[in-house]
Amino acid sequence: MSKDTSIIKANNLGKCYKIYGNPKDRLKQAVWGNKKKYYREFWALKNIDFQVRKGESLGIIGRNGSGKSTLLQLICGTLTPTEGSLSTQGRIAALLELGSGFNPEFTGLENIYLNASLMGLSKEGTDAVLEEILAFADIGDFVEQPVKTYSSGMVVRLAFAVIVHVNADILVVDEALAVGDAIFVQRCMRFIRRVREERCLLFVSHDTEAVKSLCSHALWLSEGSVKAFGQCKTIALDYLRFCYATSSKEEIIVTGKIDQKMAREEAIVDVLPPDLGKHVYDYGTIGAYSGRLGESNGWKTGNAELTEASIKAVNSDEKTQVFRGGEEVIITIRALAHKALSQPILGFAVKNSLGQTLFGENTLATRTRDDPRVVKAGEEIEANFRLWFPMLPNGEYALTAAIADGDAITHVQHHWAEDAAIIHVSSSSVRSGLTGAFITDVGFHIVQD
Repeated sequence: MSKDTSIIKANNLGKCYKIYGNPKDRLKQAVWGNKKKYYREFWALKNIDFQVRKGESLGIIGRNGSGKSTLLQLICGTLTPTEGSLSTQGRIAALLELGSGFNPEFTGLENIYLNASLMGLSKEGTDAVLEEILAFADIGDFVEQPVKTYSSGMVVRLAFAVIVHVNADILVVDEALAVGDAIFVQRCMRFIRRVREERCLLFVSHDTEAVKSLCSHALWLSEGSVKAFGQCKTIALDYLRFCYATSSKEEIIVTGKIDQKMAREEAIVDVLPPDLGKHVYDYGTIGAYSGRLGESNGWKTGNAELTEASIKAVNSDEKTQVFRGGEEVIITIRALAHKALSQPILGFAVKNSLGQTLFGENTLATRTRDDPRVVKAGEEIEANFRLWFPMLPNGEYALTAAIADGDAITHVQHHWAEDAAIIHVSSSSVRSGLTGAFITDVGFHIVQD
């Protein structure tokens, strides 16, 4: 029998709150006990099952009210489950709500000891790392002042500085870093990436790009239930599709080869209006497209569809080739309108293997009030983006293509195709980072006085 290596494991986990109509009902309930019921039940979480192993990172996504914060509080032990079981292994360090675990009347120094003790660190252990905590927080003499006088950024600095130095096995971050300054956020992200590789990270955010960057797996919650759980890149695409479907109320056809359970279909179907008819889910090809369009994951409404997504060097006729960076290229996005489009938009984004968007563009900038580019049903439109291809590390990159109708704020995605084309980069001179710079000269010499 294989050994269970889970560091976090939830089995049929649920949290129910009793909602009373008025204060008198609480007293009546206390008097009558289980004989009568003066409350209604609200299940913040229901039937939650997942596990996370050491060295894995889990992103938790979902709309407001989906149960994300409740789940984190259960994991951290500040709430107890109503049903099911939840087990964790090792010390947990959590950065949940801003200033949680701090006493506003205490000084920053006093709160360091208070917060560290809540995470299981002794006074002696805190003494040993105090100087490092103060250096990481970098708030100067404010550490001697009451926390109630701190700015939100200073509170986060102090809280995260403690978390960094309690040597936790599980790090929980609930999007609190948004209030930090750029230098501090970079410092925190370096630590988070180290935790992701060596221990266990739970990260909650509405930013799917950040989740894909930091997490290997994703848990999608909706109205207190699990909609999907699996590889982060795939679940993030499902969630993005879900958000577009609910905001536009358009019927969608899921495209591409999907390897998840049928529950992922239900995650899309249950948000669509019932009068739109049968929803077609095609997990094979969707037409004779050039490149990888027929194999791409995504969705379409049927009002318009992409017919080409390709990239080629300006001085070459080849649309599939290897790049090294610095070439002038043309990215072509072409689409066919099945229904009239009043404000069509063609666009693309280039992403790395983690699903992080590196660069992209769309045709909104070409539109003017006098020339809205109305497209009739049956007409085909094409956008050619001419650019200098950036310096990227060796590897494969995916081009996402899309056609939408509307403006920058209000629009409907009629066809969204992830991995519509694969871009190969080799012989690159990039040594580190997501992208490189065009170095024209390097001067290296000994400086003499």
